[in-house]
Amino acid sequence: MTKFNDQRKTLSAFLLALLAMCILQGCELITKDLISLQKKDDKPNKGLGHGPFAKDYEIWALDQGVNLSRIHIYNSGLKETDVIDFPALLSKGEIDQAVTMPHMIGFNSTHEYAAVASPASGNVAIIRTKDRKVIDVIFTGAGAHMASFTPDDKSIWVANIGTVTFNEITADLENEIFALGRELKLLDQQEWKDNFEGVKGGGGGVLNVSAPVCHHFTANGKYAYLTLGPGAGGLVVVDIQAAEPKIVKAFSRDEVKANCGLALSQDGKKMYANWGDPGSAVNPPSQSGQWYVFNTSDHTLIKSSDETRGVDAHGARTSPKGPWLWQVNRGSDNGIVINTMTDKIVHNLDFVGSSPDIIDFSPDGKFAFITLRGPNPRSGAAHVATGTTPGFSVINTSNRKIAALIQPAPSEDLQASDFHGIGVRSLY
Repeated sequence: MTKFNDQRKTLSAFLLALLAMCILQGCELITKDLISLQKKDDKPNKGLGHGPFAKDYEIWALDQGVNLSRIHIYNSGLKETDVIDFPALLSKGEIDQAVTMPHMIGFNSTHEYAAVASPASGNVAIIRTKDRKVIDVIFTGAGAHMASFTPDDKSIWVANIGTVTFNEITADLENEIFALGRELKLLDQQEWKDNFEGVKGGGGGVLNVSAPVCHHFTANGKYAYLTLGPGAGGLVVVDIQAAEPKIVKAFSRDEVKANCGLALSQDGKKMYANWGDPGSAVNPPSQSGQWYVFNTSDHTLIKSSDETRGVDAHGARTSPKGPWLWQVNRGSDNGIVINTMTDKIVHNLDFVGSSPDIIDFSPDGKFAFITLRGPNPRSGAAHVATGTTPGFSVINTSNRKIAALIQPAPSEDLQASDFHGIGVRSLY
């Protein structure tokens, strides 16, 4: 019996050591013991996402191509099930204003509604996801770049590059009533003036100033981290629960050159941001961009790194399973995986598709979906944003290899096609 106990202790120690090594090195380990823990009422889908703890899901991919403006919807088996064609809806009178260049998509907490921001038309389309009905289109300002629901689903906040504003859309989901709410005019904020006045290479139309690009909320929904650009860089933290939204922390572009992706760690204690630098088309860099880590309790910068292992660090997203942050390099078609417990790179993403842009994951974390840009990109520097296979790639996260390449546009539309935003909708 003593010998058996010793063997059991040795085995337990080995398993604990193996688990610790996996956490530090980024293993994505699924064991028979984990499989046995699957709840009896879980009903895994029959597509690529089949596995422990999987919920069925849909993939909503946005084609912002010239004269296209479509959302292609795929099931978890990678079969196209629907297309939301905004120009067609306008021509039939089902929406009252054009939705042009759908760029980014965000779902509410139950995935019953989607908000789609379109920079060219300066508005946000709100969609009831079950029947694909566009129930409202709200104009928020030129260059409406990104829209997302707050964690409590009571508001949608919109980053507008052209007007240098951060807008609220109030959301009464029970009655499906949406209306413009509060507005933060960054140009009027003293913190913005102190850090960004006179900075060139930004957005804001003819103003050429640092303007809101992307945002992400803290877990409690009180603050929004807001990157500035498109080219200038910088980051501000906004209190969105104040009677009048206000900047509570600002990082100049010399401190934080964030102009792109944001992601929250699973425990909500850290926010990640990055900087994409396309470099020169004539003399492209071998590596460019940076990534940053913030403590969300006091908004302090706790780490910065210029190790992107590629060119033009862009889309970033944390996996729903495990402490992994994926970040892709648009100019070099590759990326990295960062362990959010140690804030160290644990894997390379060798090739994820031609000109990768935005990322999302299946609910079980087993697959990553990454949009791929087209031959005539409508946003971003052309020499890094130009792709050859517009659509999205499907990456198996266990080996980080391409499992499928999806190109929804018919052959006659491939030259115009240009995919950017993507979102995975869980089917509860």
